[in-house]
Order: sequence, then C-alpha cells, then structure tokens
Amino acid sequence: MALEFRAAWDPASVVNKTRGRPRGISHTRQQLLSAAEQHFFAGDLGTISSRELASEIGVSHTLVNYHFGSRDGLVAAAVALRAAPHDVIALSRDDNQRIDLPRLAHGILAIWEHQEHGAQLVAFARRLASDDSSALSIADYIHNAVFAPLVEDFGQEHARRIATATIGFLFGRYVLALPLFADLSREEAGRLLVSMLR
Repeated sequence: MALEFRAAWDPASVVNKTRGRPRGISHTRQQLLSAAEQHFFAGDLGTISSRELASEIGVSHTLVNYHFGSRDGLVAAAVALRAAPHDVIALSRDDNQRIDLPRLAHGILAIWEHQEHGAQLVAFARRLASDDSSALSIADYIHNAVFAPLVEDFGQEHARRIATATIGFLFGRYVLALPLFADLSREEAGRLLVSMLR
C-alpha cells in the first residue's frame, strides 16, 4: 500500500485551485500569486508589502484584500502553492473519507523529501522560526486547514499529539537536521513518523 501511495504522490500537483471567478478577475489573482511566489523563492516574502506586490504587476493594492482578505492571506496562499497542507490531508483520506495515518505520514515525506520543494519548505520554516512577520497567518491557515480536520477524525487530544509529533519530526529531520532524525533513510523515517502519529 505504501508503494502505491508514494507513486500517486506528485508534489507538483499539490496546489490551490481557484474556483468560481470570471477569467479576468482570476487572472489578477494569479498574477498576485505569481509575484508572491517569486518573493517566496527570493526569501523576502515576509517583508514585502501589499502595495509593493500590487505595484509590481500594475494593479491597486486593494485587490490583495479583495482576492485574499489581507496581505497575510496572500502569503499563506503563496506558501500553499508549494505544498498545500489541506491537499495533503485530502489525499490522505481512505475510502471511508477518514484520514489514514500511514498515508498522511508518507504524504508529508513525499513533500519534504522532494528535491525542489523540500529545500524551499526548509528555508521558509527557518524564516518562520526566526520571527517572520507572516507566521501568524500561516499558523491560522494550518489550524483551520490541518488541525481542524484532524480533530474531526481523531478528537482533540489525539489530533494535538499528531500535530506535535509531525512538527517535532519535521523540525528535527529537515530544519535542525538532528542526526537522530536526519540520518534515517526515507523508509526508516516513514516507519518512525507513522509510529509517532499513532
């Protein structure tokens, strides 16, 4: 099952999808996202203003609020383009629409072990940990898109343990590169993460 699941995981397909807006409006939304994504790669997304982002594509800064609710909403959407946690949750559901913990663990690994996306996530996580100004909006997004579905399926206490184990594992293996985690093969890391989530 794990091999089947891994083959189905394509990190490039884990993106936000725009729904229900006319083409002209979604074009501006996409331009704003693209500009924010470029700053994500450059490492200064946490410091650039709505006005500066809008100016780069030649639109009013009020369109940031129109499309994303706030500058922080745009930041969260740009990060989600690289590896949307709510899509990881969705792809981890079994035939009964419950979150399957081994699938969840291998989905997390597929994203963080990806050659391109993994390095970007590590860099972004390090910036968040060093008091990046977008940390609060990302935390709010993670709470609603990830923690709430976990609570629904597993209850608050188990969901809290899953979240704690996942964050500890990700920081230990990828952000801090602690040998205890970083020296494990992907298969060993997968087994460890599954056992931690249970």
